[in-house]
This record gives sequence, C-alpha cells and structure tokens, in this order.
Amino acid sequence: YWVTEMGVDGFRFDLATTLIRDSRHHVDQDHSFKHAVAADEVLREVIMIAEPWDLGPYGYQVGRWGNGWCEWNDRYRDFVRDFWRGGIGGVQELATRLSGSSDIFDHSDRPTTASVNFVTAHDGFTMRDLVTYDLKHNEANKERNRDGTDHNRSWNHGYEGETADPEINAARQRTARNLMATLLLSAGMPMITAGDELGRTQGGNNNAYCQDSPVSWLNWTETWEEQTALTRQLLRLRAEHPVLRPATFRRHHEVTDALGRGLGRSGVAWFAEPGTEMAVEQWNDPQRRTLGLYLSDRTDAFLIVYHAGDDPVQVSLPGAPWAKSYRVAAHTGEPDELPRRALPPGSKVLLPGRTVMVLQATVAGEAVPVLPVSPPTPPSA
Repeated sequence: YWVTEMGVDGFRFDLATTLIRDSRHHVDQDHSFKHAVAADEVLREVIMIAEPWDLGPYGYQVGRWGNGWCEWNDRYRDFVRDFWRGGIGGVQELATRLSGSSDIFDHSDRPTTASVNFVTAHDGFTMRDLVTYDLKHNEANKERNRDGTDHNRSWNHGYEGETADPEINAARQRTARNLMATLLLSAGMPMITAGDELGRTQGGNNNAYCQDSPVSWLNWTETWEEQTALTRQLLRLRAEHPVLRPATFRRHHEVTDALGRGLGRSGVAWFAEPGTEMAVEQWNDPQRRTLGLYLSDRTDAFLIVYHAGDDPVQVSLPGAPWAKSYRVAAHTGEPDELPRRALPPGSKVLLPGRTVMVLQATVAGEAVPVLPVSPPTPPSA
C-alpha cells in the first residue's frame, strides 16, 4: 500500500537487526523476513535501508546485510566528523570512506550504494550544531540534560553556542561546507538530514525527538546561504556527471576509448600536493592532512583535493595524460579565494586551510594514434 498507493520509494528500518533474530534471539542473516522482502514483486524493487544494529548480543551487523539492502554507515559518520575536527591523523581511512567504504561493502557483488553515507541523522546534532557545540544542551527535554549521547565528535570552534563573532562564525560555516562537500562527493548513497543544507539549529539539543517546538522545527528564514548554494552546486555536479556517483567500486585500471585503446589515465588515482601520485611513505604519514582524488571515465574527469590543515598548501595540478586543462567547479572556501580561469596542467594553486576544491578536468576522449614511420627511400643507383 505504501508503495503502490502512496508512492513511497523506500523504507528505513530502525534497529533492523531486531527483525532478523530467531526464536533463540540469535542474529540470522538468512532470516525469513529478508526472504519475504526479496520475493515480493513490489518491495524488491524499492530501496530497503537497514540501520544495521540493535542493542542485543552481536547486534552490530554493518556490512552484512547483502544484496538488496542498503545500510547506514556509522563508520563513515564517525570518521568524517573526526577528520574535519582534527581528531584523527593521516589520510588512509579518508580514501577508504571516499571510495564507498570498500573495506565494509566491497564483497558479494554489492554496489557502492550499499553504503548509506551520512554525517548527521534525526538522532544527534544537526550539522550546524556539530560545529557550534562541544556539549549537548537538552534542558528543554525536562530530563536534567541526562538524555542523549555525550560522545558527539563535535567542535565548537573555540566558543560554546551561538556568537556574533564573525571569525568564529566564518570558521564554523567553512567546516559545515567541508562536511557537506565530503558527503556529496563520496561514493555511495548520501543521506542529508533535512535542514543541514540551510544551517538549521536545534540549539545544541541532540535528542529532540520529544520536541514539537522551535527546537525541532525547520526555520526557513534563518539560513546559511553559502551552505545552501554549495549543496545545490554539488548536487547538480553529481547529477550531471556519473563519474561522481559510481555504481560499482572503482579499480585502478586504465581508461580506454571506444576502440579499446588505452588513454593513459586511470579511473581512480590519488595525488599528493606536488602533482604526483601518492607514495607509500605519504600514505603512512600520520601528520598528513591533504589528499587529492582523481576520478575519470572516457569523457569526464575531476580532481578533488581535501585539505584539513590549518595553513594554506600549494597544490600542483597533474599534467598529461591526466588532463589537458582544469577549472574550479566548486570549493568550500570564500568566494574569491580560488582562481576562476582555466588552469593548464602544472599550474600551482594555493589552497587555503580547511578547504575542499573540486576541479573539473578536460581530457582526451580518444587515444592519439601513433603513425608508422615509413623507411627512407634508398637512393637511386
């Protein structure tokens, strides 16, 4: 009824592991409930999302629900929060999370959309509150602030709560844009909590389920305009360029043209600041805060640079065969911080601290044929 009559295109099951416990309360991934969904002509065609845990023994089942199911990825949520608040070093796991969390979902022919990537949800802080509060403020819930989690992985940028300080507010909005950009540029299925694209706040309440009040309402008049504009821009890029939303997990293989000839570039590659591919020592550097992700198909390519360091860093743009030119398609900085003109390969860009830069690359769609060289004509007698 919900699908055929009301047009619902998917379902999310709260504490879904509870639904697949047997008569002995053991978790059974071969449970009759999953078989019933897979056999139903209507339900098997819509999106089925599991919150893949419950409170019972062995309830944490992330990555185990199999084909036909998408799963909330809390590993993604926790890492992205930690990365942008400076709570974790190195970029190894960043690459994994950007790639659809292949360590969790790349098995049994599952698609990248098995991972439901999210930074916030209906439980917990909104994205604005995530960058505004270190502590929960649930007094309005009338439980003496004892309800809700105390482990928020949040960062108030030096001041607890709302402030008129322009520097703090600018820093907070920048971090929120970085969180949104990371979410929308990661392989997998992005989930945006309603209002995060506007800068919605709950005043630091991280357990607002009991509120039907301004605490939980969406205020359409108080918005972070740059957050909204960036969200629209990235969603448009994601819709228009399939290379930004792969259905399958990427492999480091050469892209070929329509005739099967190699184009010299890979479908995915990872770059360091000098414009060279990441080396082993760079992957293993716990102090590293910068990573470039190159994505390409036959006709399209992007270079996305994630920089979580406080200070600016100079980034060199890779040359042939990776690109013939670049232009900045989106970024999370201030409007005039990055160049708007076309950039040739080898250009150096000063990337401000705490910024995500999306460069669209112009690439060759056909291999350049190598013409045979005719042997010289021997001189006549």
